[in-house]
Amino acid sequence: MGFNPFLFQSPNLIVQICIQRNKESSKKPIFAASMLLTLLLSVFTMGKGDVNPTLSSIKKDSTAKRVWVYGADFKLNFSLANSSPNWTGGSSNNVTITGLINAGANLTRNGMSWDNSLKINIGLVSNRQNDALGQSFLSSRKNIDNLFLDSKLGMEFHQYPTLSFYGGLNFQTQLLPGYSYTKDAIGREVAKLSTSFLSQGQTQFALGTENKFHKNFFIRLGYVTLKQTYVINQEIYTARNEEVIARVKRGQYIDNEFGIQLQMGGTKLFGPNQIYQAKLNYLGFLPYKTDAFIMDSRIDLGLTAKLSKYFNVNYTLISIFDKDLVKPQTNAWQNSWVFGIGYSYNI
Repeated sequence: MGFNPFLFQSPNLIVQICIQRNKESSKKPIFAASMLLTLLLSVFTMGKGDVNPTLSSIKKDSTAKRVWVYGADFKLNFSLANSSPNWTGGSSNNVTITGLINAGANLTRNGMSWDNSLKINIGLVSNRQNDALGQSFLSSRKNIDNLFLDSKLGMEFHQYPTLSFYGGLNFQTQLLPGYSYTKDAIGREVAKLSTSFLSQGQTQFALGTENKFHKNFFIRLGYVTLKQTYVINQEIYTARNEEVIARVKRGQYIDNEFGIQLQMGGTKLFGPNQIYQAKLNYLGFLPYKTDAFIMDSRIDLGLTAKLSKYFNVNYTLISIFDKDLVKPQTNAWQNSWVFGIGYSYNI
């Protein structure tokens, strides 16, 4: 794909003090989620539209026939909670650090477009606990870990400039090992490996058509899509005592599934002096062979409100529905969100 790091000069650096939540959500009807998604998309398409501010801030290596547009946002979230040992209400001293990267690079040339985006969310929470013997120990866990890469090459239909035929690739996985935790006889944590890089990982290759609206909103329909799920680390099967993880059988490393892909998203600036910004991306996959007409889905939502030139309020949500990632008869919706008040500095 050639994702050139040179493209990410002059990034925005954002430092935030935040409140975080990462958990599997309670049962929520898919219909309600669909209605919310439709409402947000309808808001994005109102008005004349705005170019993605992350990418529109920088234009280099451009000619009359070739235009590169690229940029990046970097966010660092940090929170610290502490109390004295004699605090009668009970407490847990903890430190939370979360980093978020949102980068993109788009090329337009003679009716051809090449759009690329990269999102990384990774965080760690560490707190001090006491075991049954009264001895303190440090417990550290990751509270969010997700990498998402999307690349799309499109060729326009000359009669319909907003419509194009595309070939696309998107990839998602976690970067660091993940663990499930139990307690031993004296109350100390025992970690058991549950996930790692490319275990699980997922890639979707799609061929289809894309329609762009107002430069900042798009809908893609992949008529032929290959979804590949990876479990490379075979130790996870032993640690979890399972023979099949995310449709991948022990010893096979990869599972292939064909179906239809639906992807849509956009960016919207609104409000007085355009102080509010909303970003939304939806990725869905429906197998050709399925018992129920339910799409595996991923929703990325970002909201930003400027308080001043340098300060803002941010909300980021990742919501995933995939019945193959959870055990049977359990809720397939998984949500992770970050809310923060931040300081922004452009370099």
